[in-house]
Amino acid sequence: MRRAISMRFVIGVMAFCLPLIPNTASAQQEKGKEAATTEQKPVVAYRIEFNVREIENGKRLNSRNYIMVVEDGQYSRIRVGNSVPYQNAEKVQYRDVGMNIDCRPHGREDSVVLDINMESSSVVAQEQLPAATTSPVLRQQRSNITSVVTPGKPTLVASMDDVVTNRRFEIEVTATKVK
Repeated sequence: MRRAISMRFVIGVMAFCLPLIPNTASAQQEKGKEAATTEQKPVVAYRIEFNVREIENGKRLNSRNYIMVVEDGQYSRIRVGNSVPYQNAEKVQYRDVGMNIDCRPHGREDSVVLDINMESSSVVAQEQLPAATTSPVLRQQRSNITSVVTPGKPTLVASMDDVVTNRRFEIEVTATKVK
């Protein structure tokens, strides 16, 4: 009799607790559905080409190309340059000079919106400076641009005149959807 009561108690406890145990097969099926949904969404990426031109008196002095492939809605960066030493209060410090490009594309039906942050800096040649100048003098151009471009079509997104010289800097961008 004691054994029958114990058996009934165990069966009752199991019957009560069984619905509380999670159904692992059902949970795995839900995870599988989520993974299938994630996998079905195609990744959209763009090949973005920057052509940066330096022009003086209508003559092209320099042209540089930078290319990145970036996923839609994500930032990508390019950093090219050197660290230039200079003396500051008996201490040598360094300043990075060169080209910095940050870009984030946002695809639309028939266009691409580009958020672009670009900075170009260089050291002015010593022969262009007054004789008493001992520290390097830096030349810099910056632009923060939001521009709408047609995929595959080169688009001039910025043109900047140098405030000291007769030089102009042009930034042309071509964004192409990667298949």
